[in-house]
Amino acid sequence: MDAVPAAIEGLRPGQTGVVVLGRVIIGDIAVTLVDLAQRGFLRVEETTDPGDWRLTVVTGTAIKRQQPSLLDYEKRLLGGLSEDGGEPRLSSLAARFGKALDETRKVLIRDAVHQGWLRHLRHDQRTAEAEELAGHVRSFRRDLRRLVADGDQRALSGQLLPYALRFGLLSDQGTPLVRFTQAWVRAFAELPGWAPPKPARPEYVSDQPLFGEVPPGAGMMW
Repeated sequence: MDAVPAAIEGLRPGQTGVVVLGRVIIGDIAVTLVDLAQRGFLRVEETTDPGDWRLTVVTGTAIKRQQPSLLDYEKRLLGGLSEDGGEPRLSSLAARFGKALDETRKVLIRDAVHQGWLRHLRHDQRTAEAEELAGHVRSFRRDLRRLVADGDQRALSGQLLPYALRFGLLSDQGTPLVRFTQAWVRAFAELPGWAPPKPARPEYVSDQPLFGEVPPGAGMMW
């Protein structure tokens, strides 16, 4: 059995796009929500309506103790979900969540500049530090892809799941969070400014696209 690859320290699933592409795409938001759900800040539940999901922002004393672990863009995203009382449905978000998404992206990019991954004046230009980190992301993806290819279920749980989803490595419709991420991307991918890059940058394309549109059946679409 292969060793479980360790997530890159200091890089959350939702930050992978800005490091590798220099931009934030809708898949980054989807896996941020999955990550927040796994960390206990959010409940994601499938409703009786096909393709619809309820997102519940978790409150209470226990979760407040974990608030310092939230990054600013995660706080903004949760704040947007809380505007409807903390239990919105995906079907209702699709019509009014564009502003919250845009603000979340701005905060994420601002953080990337602060981290030294994007240049201060040209936010779409990555720094040498980001280039080096992107190499680690590609190595991490190869290791995680090997784990998935071997049928190792450890890629479907814990902190690896959001990364596996982000890299388009999972397509099992029997896994609820896979269905959720696919539904989220379908709901928002066509909003102005959120369409996936076409074509994907050649230097980041392998046998399966890393940050582009994944062929049907190969994984989720970015």
